[in-house]
Amino acid sequence: MAVLGLFLIIVLRNVNEMRMLRDESFRIEHTLEVQRTLDALLLAEAEADADVRGYLLTGSAQVLESARTRQQSAADRLDRLGNLVADNPAYQQRIAALRHAVDVRRKRLEQVIAARHSGTIDDAMAEARAVDSTAPQEEMRQIIADLERDESLLLESRRETANGAYLRAVNGRVGSGIVSAALLISIVVTAGVHARSKARREKALVASEQRAREAAVREQEARTEAERANREKDQFLAVLSHELRTPLNAVLGWTQILQAADPTEPTIVRALASIRRNAEAQQRLVEDLLDVSRIVSGKLPFEREAFDLRAAIAAAVDSARPSVDMKRICLTAQLDQTPPAMGDAGRIQQVAGNLLSNAVKFTPSDGHITVTLRDRGDAAVLEVADNGAGLAADLQPHIFERFRQGDGSTTRAHGGLGLGLAIVKHIVEAHGGTIAVESQGPDTGATFRVRLPYS
Repeated sequence: MAVLGLFLIIVLRNVNEMRMLRDESFRIEHTLEVQRTLDALLLAEAEADADVRGYLLTGSAQVLESARTRQQSAADRLDRLGNLVADNPAYQQRIAALRHAVDVRRKRLEQVIAARHSGTIDDAMAEARAVDSTAPQEEMRQIIADLERDESLLLESRRETANGAYLRAVNGRVGSGIVSAALLISIVVTAGVHARSKARREKALVASEQRAREAAVREQEARTEAERANREKDQFLAVLSHELRTPLNAVLGWTQILQAADPTEPTIVRALASIRRNAEAQQRLVEDLLDVSRIVSGKLPFEREAFDLRAAIAAAVDSARPSVDMKRICLTAQLDQTPPAMGDAGRIQQVAGNLLSNAVKFTPSDGHITVTLRDRGDAAVLEVADNGAGLAADLQPHIFERFRQGDGSTTRAHGGLGLGLAIVKHIVEAHGGTIAVESQGPDTGATFRVRLPYS
């Protein structure tokens, strides 16, 4: 009976330790959810800011509508954050300060939007300098950074507590095993039937211990995934800022040159060409961001009607020729006449245009690009092949993922946000088609192959 009593004490202790481990796992998950919400809030604010800047540059009502949607998303994330920390008075004070900073910044941005709506981009820039929205933005980022720091410290503390509970549970398991052996001898002497009861208890304890280990593994995997997503988010925001700022700097630079002196006619022609080229580059970036946003929300518009596939591809080839000629690339197009296809001619032209733009970007001067369109009975096959940079083997399975580039730094040789091929894949699949890429490795060129059914 003494052995049985000792065994029950150890079992109860193990149960308490497992309960503590379970509770700490729930607290860890809550902390991770707070961190994810903070990251989502910061990203939503950054996306809203990018759309506002896009609106200032383009005056597009669609871009302004996207900015409103991003701002509402940020507000929803802020409400979610407030609910998650509702039981923490100190955090509630920070949330109130964060709401105030967001509201102040939002009101100042509305003044700039109103100036752009009723005037010109110069009026909007003047209003932006007058209201200065950077101070509340910095305050907002500082509050979020402080909250993330505190949550990281809290996460480490809870992990240590969970690890301690786990070790105590394991040690208790060893102790219970020793006592179980003694109890087994006692039970075998008195009655063999009780051995089956002990086996059931052993199985229950092992299962409980296994669940605890699995919970710890899931927590670590979730944290690793969150950290990876955080790194990718920071990298993308840095690239986005760089890509938007580069053409804008060129536009502003040439504008200042035109305003500073009495320019000659060749200078004016060169300045206007540069301003237009950089404005178009920034417009393409904004359009790609809008397309990805619509894809994520399931709202990318498509027409569905019969169209001439050959004409759509030919239009994309013609649009690419200026950039091809600028790099002295040899572009060859062999386009067969195909039966009418069902779908959106503009989107298919966008597919061919994105593939050609990608090929031009990674093909050196004096290189060559070949575009072919072939009739394969029930479907057409479009191929865009080049002899450019090629693809490493480990990048090829991920080349159609959003924001995925061989070099994601702001100092890379080729610009872009890594969105074009992801948009291409979505459009092709929306038409019932498939897309694949082939490359023998770096510096061997690449071939993108699109299969589009006619119906």
